[in-house]
Amino acid sequence: MTVNDQPVCSFADGSYSSSTHQAKLFEIEEALLDYDISGTVRSNLFHIAASIVHHAESEHFGCAIVLDLNEPLGKIAGQNLVAPLDLERSNLLDLACDLARVDGALQIGADGHLHRFGCLLDGEAISGEDRARGARYNSSLRFTAHNPNTIIVVVSSDRRVSVLRDGKKYESQLETRGRTERPVQPNHQSSPNG
Repeated sequence: MTVNDQPVCSFADGSYSSSTHQAKLFEIEEALLDYDISGTVRSNLFHIAASIVHHAESEHFGCAIVLDLNEPLGKIAGQNLVAPLDLERSNLLDLACDLARVDGALQIGADGHLHRFGCLLDGEAISGEDRARGARYNSSLRFTAHNPNTIIVVVSSDRRVSVLRDGKKYESQLETRGRTERPVQPNHQSSPNG
């Protein structure tokens, strides 16, 4: 299907594919809400991660983004930047988007700076790994299990996006509420007056 002579989606073998689809990244926003960081820091980290994810999607490559909320940052084997890149500057954010193509993860601190790229994420095997998801996903899952205060956004080459934290795939509270919605029980506390 085309719009203004530009392809926007296709159908093949009963499957739908869209060239204009972008991931909805509310899981990142929700995961960031669980940390004691300012609204400005939260907003900046979301903007940075979303920009990198959407670039990877549009260019059809996979990557991993470590949002490291530790102070000081965790040590990860990778290419250490002597002068971290301030990703609030658009030209440096563009550079980070290109560095996401390099094998390994990007390490971004709460300061909104890229500190390392080409990072090797490792950790001991954990329950809940999914071999069908590949090395990038499972290595990230292991890393978050052994490194608190980290959120990893994994973009698969098939454009699937996962948000990982504490050794698990983060599921939106909106999604889980819809699946497990239970009636609210009234609060039967007695009042001080009797």
